[in-house]
Amino acid sequence: MKLGIRRVLCVALIVAFAITGGHLFAGGRAEPAPATGEGITTLRVGALFPQTGGMAFGGSNALQGTQIAVDLFNETNPHGITVELVDADAPDPATGTTGVRQLITQRNVDVVMGTFSSAVASATAPAAERLNVLYVETTAWAEGITRNTSNVLRTTISSGSLGAAAADFILTGLAEELGVAEADMRVALVFTDDEFGTSIADAAVERVQASQARLVVRESYPAATTTDLSSVLLRIQQEQPHAVIHIAQVPDGVLFWRQAQQLGVDMPAVVGVGGGYGQQEFARPLGANSDGIFNVVPPTSGSINVDSLTPNAQNLLSELQTRVAARGWTQGPYTDWAFMGTWVFLNEIVPNAASTSIEDFMAAAANVRVDALDSITGFGFEFAGADHENSGQNLQAIPVVQQWQNQELRVTYPRELAVAEFINVPLPPWSERTQTIRQ
Repeated sequence: MKLGIRRVLCVALIVAFAITGGHLFAGGRAEPAPATGEGITTLRVGALFPQTGGMAFGGSNALQGTQIAVDLFNETNPHGITVELVDADAPDPATGTTGVRQLITQRNVDVVMGTFSSAVASATAPAAERLNVLYVETTAWAEGITRNTSNVLRTTISSGSLGAAAADFILTGLAEELGVAEADMRVALVFTDDEFGTSIADAAVERVQASQARLVVRESYPAATTTDLSSVLLRIQQEQPHAVIHIAQVPDGVLFWRQAQQLGVDMPAVVGVGGGYGQQEFARPLGANSDGIFNVVPPTSGSINVDSLTPNAQNLLSELQTRVAARGWTQGPYTDWAFMGTWVFLNEIVPNAASTSIEDFMAAAANVRVDALDSITGFGFEFAGADHENSGQNLQAIPVVQQWQNQELRVTYPRELAVAEFINVPLPPWSERTQTIRQ
């Protein structure tokens, strides 16, 4: 999979702000569409997100995006379809599974949508499958959510796409910036040994091994218990890779860099993947040492150059921003992903489904084609078929590459969506840095 954003050759084909079967906005108003004929007229959607507990903030952000998409669809859709939203709390897998059963058997929802948490989704999607109901995942990334299932549509990325994107970036944009030919590129891979880390790592390995580059380090560790990464760093120092892919959470990400400084392990480029490298809690203790480190992440309206989007997508984004502000909510990345995933499902799939059966929803999903630049998230929509190992996965959910600059993340690749040029490539050696990484 190439990291570049797929463009249509003829913009006229996507003018009128159509996401194929449905319509977004031109001048802030819904465009007319053909009548849908017989099919779904009322749809009950069960929204399953963490609203209490440690994941409540992100879960609430996602739920808000879903709510706004449903409201907007009900106000503007030309299909004569009414959507009713019913929400349930899912702070953990056990509660989420109970919530799925209640939503389906007691509250009579036709589809379940969620869930922000990969751990929750890994339990709740199969629970919905046992009750023969479609599960739409808008915000959780674990690879296994769409493996060996028949009832899941995932509108966001998979963890595997993060690994593939990290490797693609190293072999293309980063290699060019470093002036290293693919055949000469040496790559190190360091990752947590949980399901999330290993699924990202496996995809990265597959991509590197399919290229002319060499994987010279492949080391894993338990994130929850690791207090010393010196042996991994000394291995990196010995092998001298041009680029390191590090899949980490915040504590082990900071530990990696603190010990790299202490040991004097210089690395020309490091590409972070996972939760750790994308948070201020990672950059704060590093200070200026974070500048130049990369992070692979799904794009959002807050990270990409929105001027590159079609005018219709920009209008849709403006509508979302207005409604978030009017309700006193905070628009975060999960708001964007949940909103756009819900919007595509409602406009592209629901009007073209003959019924609310899993089979009819999947048949409608097979025809979805949304260009990346017609989406507020900066990635497009096209769902894998039943013969794919990740059936129902959005194959156009392609991450972007951010870089820490002045302790802020800025998209630097692909170029179409970049808001900044690269800095510190290669990274300066420790002998030229004066700030000590804090505990």
